[in-house]
Amino acid sequence: MYKAEDYMATEVVTVYPNDTISHAKNLMLERGVKRLLVIDKGGKLVGILTLRDIVRILAGRRAPWRWRSLENSLVGTHMTKDLVTITPDTSLYDAAKTMIDRGISGLPVVSSNSLVGLLTKTDLVRYFADKMRGIFRVEDLMRRDVITVKESDSVKKAAKLIMKHGVKRLVVTDSARRILGIVTETDLAYIGAIWSRRRVVIETLAGREVKGIKARTVGEIMKTPVITVKPADDAAKAARMMLEFGFSGFPVSSDGEKLEGLITKTDIIKGIVVAKEKASGQRYNE
Repeated sequence: MYKAEDYMATEVVTVYPNDTISHAKNLMLERGVKRLLVIDKGGKLVGILTLRDIVRILAGRRAPWRWRSLENSLVGTHMTKDLVTITPDTSLYDAAKTMIDRGISGLPVVSSNSLVGLLTKTDLVRYFADKMRGIFRVEDLMRRDVITVKESDSVKKAAKLIMKHGVKRLVVTDSARRILGIVTETDLAYIGAIWSRRRVVIETLAGREVKGIKARTVGEIMKTPVITVKPADDAAKAARMMLEFGFSGFPVSSDGEKLEGLITKTDIIKGIVVAKEKASGQRYNE
């Protein structure tokens, strides 16, 4: 079995506890990452800050017109301090199982008390795409109970749904379950962080767009058009598409219109656990 050192990133993006959330958000955007490792002045790992933490701030706010800038909110206040770490020789199966069991998406890699890398869900998806072709179809791993929102729902409602259900994306549908768009925690985190500037940053297939509007509804920030995969597709194909497009999940639809399910990086990682435990005669328990 491959180990963490085979797929981990050795260049990690770090911040200090006294840095502002605004600085951290901008760093995530500039470097294209969704988590930052927090170190003290001596270089010791003391926490981790993720996009989920920024969405949590957004979800807990009051009415939008009372929102305050994140300029003075500090990383140390919102970071996760109870870190789960692994070593370079941790197997990818053990890393995948830890992520699933603990509900986390990144594991700092430590050797001799020193930070040497970071293993994320994206790294495990890369392993799945490389080594697990032909083992699962999308319908074997996808979730059928998909959390959806309407175009007219508020941005804050979307943020609360993401936090309540522990998901990272919501499919926007109409009353007939036709797929209209996608809203992710990335969209919500960046929009909440720059609200005071009255600008909305939207990631599209053509690049990053900045719209001078006060985004109050899901319809104003959702991504379109939506890329879908079919239930019968090889799950490794879906994994490769996640890497190619930089997306964390795709709606599943046989005809490209009606929603049947959703497959995400988390589902792909569960596939790593299931395949290993089936091979060893164990039974995977969700």
